[in-house]
Amino acid sequence: MTISPMKIMMVHANREERGELAIMLARFEHPVTFSDGIDSLEFNPDNYDLIIVDEHLTEGTGILLLQKFSKKIRSKTIYLSSGDEKVRDFYQNSLEIYECIEKPVKPMDLAVVACDYFVSSHLNNGTHATLSC
Repeated sequence: MTISPMKIMMVHANREERGELAIMLARFEHPVTFSDGIDSLEFNPDNYDLIIVDEHLTEGTGILLLQKFSKKIRSKTIYLSSGDEKVRDFYQNSLEIYECIEKPVKPMDLAVVACDYFVSSHLNNGTHATLSC
């Protein structure tokens, strides 16, 4: 199965960490765009297939950013959190985000969750177009 390149927005303040995570996604030919904070965001979330948000941003928290997103946008969001399992479950369920991953995040773990999102969203769309990963 192959997934066609999907556009990803990564909102993450730590340039080194986000670079490590993005390299793995780029290996699967997914273009990754970056932002490091809430107030500097001048992007339309509708233009991205997946949004990855870290809990620590330069101008606030990832939770504040997620609260600004519509339910539709949050449903295509992966949140990176250092909270324990109960906290991550709370974020995932109360904000209705796709997934909440424990930090520190291994690049391959993020790539697997992103791939899972792309496959499940493809299947939910009911299309029969070729999907490759």
